[in-house]
Amino acid sequence: MVLDLQFILYGLIIIATLVPLYIYREKVFKRFYKTGNIKTFLRDVDAYLTLHHPKIPFDFSIASKFENEKDIRIKETLIVEGLIKQFSNYEYELKTQRGIDKDRIWSGYEGNSKLLKDNKLPIDWAQRKEAAWMRDNNKCNRCGTKTKLLDTHVLLAKQMRNGGGFNLENIVVLCSDCSRIVKSANIERTSRDLHILDNLMRKVTN
Repeated sequence: MVLDLQFILYGLIIIATLVPLYIYREKVFKRFYKTGNIKTFLRDVDAYLTLHHPKIPFDFSIASKFENEKDIRIKETLIVEGLIKQFSNYEYELKTQRGIDKDRIWSGYEGNSKLLKDNKLPIDWAQRKEAAWMRDNNKCNRCGTKTKLLDTHVLLAKQMRNGGGFNLENIVVLCSDCSRIVKSANIERTSRDLHILDNLMRKVTN
């Protein structure tokens, strides 16, 4: 008898919990299931990428692959992942760059452009980095994003083991994301920790 009363009591509690959930099911459902206008999201992301990474030819037709996905957050996240993959897999080759006007070359430049025996950077390395950064209008050579001098990364187009030097023509200016991708031995893993990924995910519907 006691067991029957407990069963009835638990049953009433469950029913009392489920009735409001059923009545307000649409509100509850909307709280966990987001809908929205994907076109607005695509325009926003396109504008951002065009402004900040103009050298990468992003293909937004990938959005059609996820047109059957109903949850806007999932759809936008999948699109972002596709765009990041395009960014990371964009074919790029380190190449010799243009130099600077001779009247801007400083004393000791030629001598310090050669590889030192101890493999250290030349004493005027900071000056060389800034000169290359200014030469490229403060932009990443790979994706075209604007960089601050402090955040700029530089790589050598021709490695020292292949006869490269520290001359400006051999110095390539990159942003932190592109530098990591160019040097990465595992592009997929590197792609998960890029600044561009964080920036695009902020645009995904909350």
